[in-house]
Amino acid sequence: MSIKEKREKTTKNRIVEDTIKSFDYQWTHLSDSQYILNDENWKKNVDEYILDEISISKDQIKSKTVIDIGCGGGRWTYGFAKLGCTVTAVDVSEGPARITKEFVPTAEVIVSDLFDLYTKLKGRTFDIVWCWGVIHHTGDPKKAFDILFKLMHPQSILHMYVYSFDRGIRVKTLRKIMGFLSLPNREKAIKMLIRMGILHGSVHELFDTLSTQINFEISEEELKKWFSKYNLTYRRYTPQWVKESRDLFVTGTRSA
Repeated sequence: MSIKEKREKTTKNRIVEDTIKSFDYQWTHLSDSQYILNDENWKKNVDEYILDEISISKDQIKSKTVIDIGCGGGRWTYGFAKLGCTVTAVDVSEGPARITKEFVPTAEVIVSDLFDLYTKLKGRTFDIVWCWGVIHHTGDPKKAFDILFKLMHPQSILHMYVYSFDRGIRVKTLRKIMGFLSLPNREKAIKMLIRMGILHGSVHELFDTLSTQINFEISEEELKKWFSKYNLTYRRYTPQWVKESRDLFVTGTRSA
């Protein structure tokens, strides 16, 4: 390996590590969002959000096996458990995994990198493979998608939310600046920018967008190619609870 290649590998590893630490900090230190389990309204309605996102009824989803990949603080795991599903929650960090277990003690909680997940699960498959806001924060979204498919059986449902629209130069510049700051100072900077009226939203949500150093924007054309490769149906539907979003919410099943 050349010196250049070693430097590139070191830089890549540093960025991956920083992204993992960012998510751990976000879920263990920030609790101001209306879209997490600290919010009673979310806990009350999350099951309905799930049913709307994948267009399924309560009777159809009950007793399904679900894997929630990138579970964060367990907000979706909680919803699936509320719907009577058997849930396996996965996160790359210990902090979010611990919080998920506290909120949903009935869930199986696993700490694993997505790329190691299929091997760690020893070939297990699930009725619903739920991967919400995750693959665009991995170093290789296409490879991550390949892993998701391996977790499906012929009757499985795959559901994903992915970044797709161009966040623009301001967001990309802020991300670069955040990369030079410690995690607590990123939090302080975001709070300051909110107070100044430059940013809008909760610190928790903005931390997801700005602090993480790996951020891909995946076009619908590209995503359709991935689905087609595995002969998966492609259904895009923007759920009502986040109906203003310009990103992709996509559900797929294996074609007959």
